[in-house]
Formats: sequence, C-alpha cells, structure tokens
Amino acid sequence: MKLQYLGTAAAEGFPAMFCECEACERARAAGGKNLRLRTGMIVNDTVMIDFPPDVMTVSQHFGVRLSAVRDLFVTHSHHDHFDAEDLVMRRTGVFCRMKDERPMNVFMNEAAKARLDAHVGREGYDPYLNMTVIEHFGTYESEGGLRFTYLPADHAPYEKAGFYVIRDGEKTAVYMHDTGYPPEESMAYLKTLSIDFLSMDCTYGPRDNFHGHMGIPANRRVVATLREAGALKADATVVIHHFTHNCGLLHEELEAEVAKDGFLVSFDGMIVEL
Repeated sequence: MKLQYLGTAAAEGFPAMFCECEACERARAAGGKNLRLRTGMIVNDTVMIDFPPDVMTVSQHFGVRLSAVRDLFVTHSHHDHFDAEDLVMRRTGVFCRMKDERPMNVFMNEAAKARLDAHVGREGYDPYLNMTVIEHFGTYESEGGLRFTYLPADHAPYEKAGFYVIRDGEKTAVYMHDTGYPPEESMAYLKTLSIDFLSMDCTYGPRDNFHGHMGIPANRRVVATLREAGALKADATVVIHHFTHNCGLLHEELEAEVAKDGFLVSFDGMIVEL
C-alpha cells in the first residue's frame, strides 16, 4: 500500500493565510517542510481521502494525476477537507477531457453530499460522479480493491463526521483526521485490528487537547491504548499529521518532541510504503 500526504495543515494552512503570529512568521522564514497546504491523501495513486481546496496546487507540486483517481472517500463536510465547488471541475466535456471518462466513485456522509448538491447545478452528478452516502461502521470497496471502513470521529457531531480504516487484504492503515481522542465505539473497533500504519490528528502539537482535535499527549494515549490491546503492531508506522500555528512548533521541533516515541512527522508530499 502506497500512501502519499498531499497536504498536512488544517483549515487556515501553516503558515496561516492572514496570520502574523510568531509560529507563522517562523514558518515563513524557515520554508521547506514548514510550508503546509490543506490536508489530503492519495492511496495507491488512484484513491483519494478528502478533496482539499489546495488539491490542484499539490497535484502540480507532486506530479499527482487527478485523472487517475477512481475513488474519493470524504471524512466530513468542512471546507478544508472537502472543496465541493472544485470537485465540479471533474465534469467531463465541460471542465476536463479524459481518455477514460468513467465517473469517479465518491463516498461521503449526508452533510458532505448536501454541500456538493449546492454546487452541481441542474445538470446533476451524472455522468461524472457516482455517489454513495456512507454510514458509520459501513465498509465500502474501491475499484482497486481497497476496503474503507468509516468510524465515528470526535469532531463535528452535528454531521456524524468520521475517519477511515483502510485494508488491502495484507496491510491495515488507520487515517484518523479530523478527530479528538476516538469515541469509545471507534476505539473498541480499532482494538480488534492488526494495524500496520496509524496517522493521527495533531492539530495542537504539544498542547494537551483531547476533543475535536488532538495534540501529542492524546496521540501518545491512542498509541498506548492500541499497543496494550495488541492492535498496533510492534513495527507499525506511526505518523502525526494535520498541523496549525496553534501547535506552535516547526517541523524539526515536532520531530524532536516525538523522537522518543518513534513517531514520524508528516510533510507535504511525504510517501509511506507499506
């Protein structure tokens, strides 16, 4: 399984668009891995998780061919994870021309679908999007055979936001964004798995935050809980991800903070091969 981070920041980006705080000014000056676009991931080059407003930019930066994406799995409706208006650019024959004009399979909750409905216009989705509304604990299969299970997140409870477990028959990955410490029912499900890859929300960096988003203390608790249950493999790849200026730390400082934990710190374009 190939996993590539397309962006690694939260809604405001990092450095934030209009911000002059110390963390943002330091990030601008340092550049490199400290310049973070909004969060998204591509799996095996053909499946996307979330569709952020920076998707065109990251596709150009990292040579990602969006025309190759057959499936899109959306975590929730917030704009930084789902830019509904730009998804309309896939309308073939109008905004794009592709050799393979099959519709993209899109999996999303009701709230995300409502956002998309507001932008598609009278033409509707057909024939460029094939829609599936997902439910918590439902498992959905991509064209390439990946199975995605949608678990409840501690985030945006008014829309039943979620995060994903991804399986290819050999490896199991957990992409845990946006969420605070996972709800009891989600953690119970995770404890039944044998996890090879765990990517955790770390919006607040070293701050002690457990609800809505996580920081490193909550990340450590997730890892300890899963290891105690025997669900996280000893050689699992663990990544912290989804940063803002609220965490206060630059990339190398985050790496130093979690060095003893063995966590990796995501950066835009980063690839993990399982």
